[in-house]
Amino acid sequence: MSKVYYTYRIRVANDKHVQVEKWDSQRQSLGQPSGKFRYQDCLTLEIQQLLNLTGKSELNDSDKARLLGEALFNCLFDEVLRQDFVNFYYDIVQQKKQLLRIELDIDEQNMPEVAALPWEFMCLPQSANLGTIWLGTTPDIVFSRRRVQWTPAQPIALSKNEKLRIALVVSAPSNLGHVEYERVKQALEKLALEQATQVEFLPVVNEANPEAVDEILALEPHIFHFIGHGRFENENKQQVGEIAFVDDFGEAMWVDASYFSQLFNRHRPGVMMLQACEGAMLSESQAFVGVASRVVQQNIPVVVAMQYEVSNATASRFACNFYKRLARGVPVDIAVQEGRYAIALSTNQYRKRDFAAPVIFMRVQDGYLFNTESAMNNEQESKISSSVNMNPLQRKEFREALMSAFPGKMKLKIMLSEELEWNLDEITSESNNTAETVFDLIKHAESHGKLVELLEAAKRSNSGNTTLHNFYL
Repeated sequence: MSKVYYTYRIRVANDKHVQVEKWDSQRQSLGQPSGKFRYQDCLTLEIQQLLNLTGKSELNDSDKARLLGEALFNCLFDEVLRQDFVNFYYDIVQQKKQLLRIELDIDEQNMPEVAALPWEFMCLPQSANLGTIWLGTTPDIVFSRRRVQWTPAQPIALSKNEKLRIALVVSAPSNLGHVEYERVKQALEKLALEQATQVEFLPVVNEANPEAVDEILALEPHIFHFIGHGRFENENKQQVGEIAFVDDFGEAMWVDASYFSQLFNRHRPGVMMLQACEGAMLSESQAFVGVASRVVQQNIPVVVAMQYEVSNATASRFACNFYKRLARGVPVDIAVQEGRYAIALSTNQYRKRDFAAPVIFMRVQDGYLFNTESAMNNEQESKISSSVNMNPLQRKEFREALMSAFPGKMKLKIMLSEELEWNLDEITSESNNTAETVFDLIKHAESHGKLVELLEAAKRSNSGNTTLHNFYL
């Protein structure tokens, strides 16, 4: 039996409180606990020193990495929330054997210094007695950043034989130093060769300017991988985050997130990856993260940025694992988690900062960004085969709940049309009475694996009906 995801969303809207929202796999609320935001208390001088070491790439001790990860965890989880999370994790992952999505929502405009912290380091404190659990790499957990106001992006449909197109774009202005990208290029070429039926590697753009970007976008890549220089402050000393293109003289042409985003009006890739060149300063990587959080707000469903400079070996290791899973139809946040885990399995393990470098900003509701026709058919078959099977008593209770919430066929017809775009006349006979109509509707939903979808739509349409509200599948 396939696993389903439960969600634990953490929202930090101010410097005092943390609000949590928990859902089951059908997006039914499982509570909204809250706690104190302990940013000032937990980031002691020792932790600040660890952050500085991490920023300078001088962290070389897994115990210190864990100490940093536990401190960041304790910033968000006071005693009450920590126990709530431990209980939730134990129940969902260890008892129910299901999967857990952790979504972090931080207002980067009002709290930029908080959003800039490397939350991907977070580690469950040893005192929880659940073993070693790194939130950014542990299997059965998926950690991403998401804002509640971002409108979810729709999956990108690929035709049956359409390949996943990857564009590598390199920007190396002559006045900013060399950009090494060969290892990443070779890794992507190898990936396209090994998975020739699934992946197409487009011609490399190695002198990135707006015109060159426009030309490669005309080939409609699904993935846009950018390697180059960034800076955290513009010429007016404003902390906006900028990326360097190459101008007509081969030197740096600095553009901010707004300009950069407008280039993608011609074509919107499903995924953008922003990678600072090897040897970059911490501020350059921070610039890429800042650009990423702005770009995903505008028109890109998923943006992955390296919040630290990483070696080309690490970048290629992550990219290959990430893109390989996307080509197989794996949800994008799971693909990132697996990519971080692949870094942790390398020589450096958890001694260095590399495993926490990839940050994902995501607007895809369930993680499924690319759907091929075959994948959609398989998904539909899976939904039907794993659909809820009701016993006779449940069918009777569901029928009575729907009749209570929508007395009369017209109210039911309006609800189905507005919430699900279903035509009731195509499901049941016009001559049937309300009870027979609801019976036919439930039978139709059950045969198509849509019972949960029907129940959620009904509850949205009439949230005040207690009979319906108290019914669960």
